[in-house]
Amino acid sequence: MGKESEKDMKPSEMKAEDLPNVRALQDEFTRSFIESTEEVEPGYYSFLSGTKRYRMLFPKEGVIHPGYGVKDDQFEGFLMSTINDNGTDSQIKINYYAYATKESADGGLEMLEGRVDQKLEFEKITSETSDLYYAPIQFDSDLFGIAALIVSLNDNGVIQIVYDTECKKDQNECQQIKEEEVDKMIHWVGSIEFVDKEVK
Repeated sequence: MGKESEKDMKPSEMKAEDLPNVRALQDEFTRSFIESTEEVEPGYYSFLSGTKRYRMLFPKEGVIHPGYGVKDDQFEGFLMSTINDNGTDSQIKINYYAYATKESADGGLEMLEGRVDQKLEFEKITSETSDLYYAPIQFDSDLFGIAALIVSLNDNGVIQIVYDTECKKDQNECQQIKEEEVDKMIHWVGSIEFVDKEVK
């Protein structure tokens, strides 16, 4: 099989030995969501959700854990984890609700606060297609992250995210890692895009 035709194939259609040696593509279930072996940003592939309703960046050292759940194009929930270049590990919990509306955003933010058991101060970023709300979270001295809610402005649909990273290094090094990781988290949630429903 020529390289040209291989390039047009989806990772799920290729053999593991023909794929880059990274966790996202070597894990059979995870690679079924990856759209191409070409990185869309350094260290990230394009991920199309099982509902086909949103795309996001997926880290090359990330995997989706057992317990993934999807109900048609109405709901999707899963846990992914990734190994970061700085030696820390991150976990990302994602829930997508197709019928949630932009009017229900306040309820979604309260639900997020309940999930992390903290009162949060959300920042808001509006793009052409969505409102992104995010807030820093600190679980203990080693565990930090962000909680985020992404609300579609063109159609119904809301994504809830809890993204945390554990740092077991010394305090000064962890503080620097935290600043870098939180910036990376905000960039990542900002990359999530809703996919418009096809016109029937």
